[in-house]
Amino acid sequence: MQELATAVLHHLNIIVVVIDNGMYGTIRLHQEKAYPGRVIGTDLKNPDFAAMAKSFGCAAFTVHETKDFAPALEASLKNNLPSLIHVVIDPEAITPTTTLAAVRAGAQRA
Repeated sequence: MQELATAVLHHLNIIVVVIDNGMYGTIRLHQEKAYPGRVIGTDLKNPDFAAMAKSFGCAAFTVHETKDFAPALEASLKNNLPSLIHVVIDPEAITPTTTLAAVRAGAQRA
């Protein structure tokens, strides 16, 4: 986050995109593959990244649905401030092509 303060200080027109699934996803994926249903230490309690960015003086947006990303990006491109787009995604969607439930089910069959 301190990099955002530096970007504001130097009037840098940058865009930061934070993809937030509320977990250490790669570690969770490996735990589900090796120990389906028995995971530990992968859940996160993340802050409101958009609110934090605004506190530094950035433009900031929170996106919960795909359709809302393009307007947030367009607004970020049009302003003369550093911008942050906080994309909150479903933790179940562990990769673009599979879910945690599918990984877990595959590991249980193996």
